[in-house]
Amino acid sequence: MELAGTRRQQLIYLNTHWGRIYLFASPDGPDGVWKATAKFGAQEELEDWSPAGLLTKVRRHYQENRPEGRRG
Repeated sequence: MELAGTRRQQLIYLNTHWGRIYLFASPDGPDGVWKATAKFGAQEELEDWSPAGLLTKVRRHYQENRPEGRRG
């Protein structure tokens, strides 16, 4: 899976779909990593070299750690 668009558009996409439960940060430079911090539980930090890779990690993390009472 690829996330199209500029770095800003990719960040907007991530925040639009997952921003309620994760805090996202795009890389500062071309060789930096994308970051997500969970807003629940132990507030784990996730990193990946691409926004699509980070999205995959966020989805997996949420499925494994989602707060009680949240489904879907």
